[in-house]
Amino acid sequence: MRGPIFTVAYNGNEHKFEYGAEAYIFDTGVYHDIDEKYGAAALMTFTRLVFSCYLKDSNRTPLGALADYVAEHWNEVKDLGRYDILERFYLSEG
Repeated sequence: MRGPIFTVAYNGNEHKFEYGAEAYIFDTGVYHDIDEKYGAAALMTFTRLVFSCYLKDSNRTPLGALADYVAEHWNEVKDLGRYDILERFYLSEG
């Protein structure tokens, strides 16, 4: 792999990300206590899910707002597909 690696140290663990956006999403999950409420595995799932939605969206997705939305609605959206999450997100923005 070429390019920088973004390393986040949190709770005695190091998490490495290929993209800065992933580290940002991870931080947003920590801010919203995803790991405290749902466990450490949920935080990583949250990070992957939001990043996947961000990459698949054909709009100019406001990443911070998307990450906040998913964190605030985690139980409702965690098992949905990317496009369903994005549709809900954009409907909530309107």
